[in-house]
Amino acid sequence: MSAEAKSPPVAKPRRTQAERSQETRNKVCEATLQALVEVGYEQISTTLIAQKAQVSRGALTHQFPTRNDMLVAAFERQVSEWQNGYPFGLDPEKEQLSVDELIDALWDNIFANGRYVAAIELMLAARQDNELGHALRDILVSWIRKRDRITVRLVGGDVDDAEADLKVQLHLSVLRGIAMHQSFDSDPLTAQKLIDLWKRIARQA
Repeated sequence: MSAEAKSPPVAKPRRTQAERSQETRNKVCEATLQALVEVGYEQISTTLIAQKAQVSRGALTHQFPTRNDMLVAAFERQVSEWQNGYPFGLDPEKEQLSVDELIDALWDNIFANGRYVAAIELMLAARQDNELGHALRDILVSWIRKRDRITVRLVGGDVDDAEADLKVQLHLSVLRGIAMHQSFDSDPLTAQKLIDLWKRIARQA
């Protein structure tokens, strides 16, 4: 038998407390976003999320002492994924998108995803004048500012051009509306037909 065959398997290093904590946080945030899609904001509880995340309630509350802490962390995670993903992770100095490409990129990577409905649930909660509303609104305002500036630049626009900014807002508003329509439309092809129609309209404009 070779020396290699006699060698004992190498033991995996034990995870640190920080790694275990981060894993719990990740599971809880993912479960929260999924629950928002399935049952909506009002039905979210730490007990429900602990079950969906398959973590103990004690482990959950150690990381997120309150329901609000959990919701804010989930929203931060979603916004971070948008910010670092396509198309917002692009460098506008090196890569530009046509209007068609921008619409497709926004739709495919943000609005078509069922988790966008989860984000909408939290965006609506951000209107409330309470602790959760203020925390969510702070995240949302910061994200919107970055999102709009990079979107304008990705299509070769000037961030100081008010009309260019309005055009970005129009794209986002239309896609947001299609996403909401998709959430209750029984025909899975309708959303793509609307996207194609909007691209034709945007080209003419």
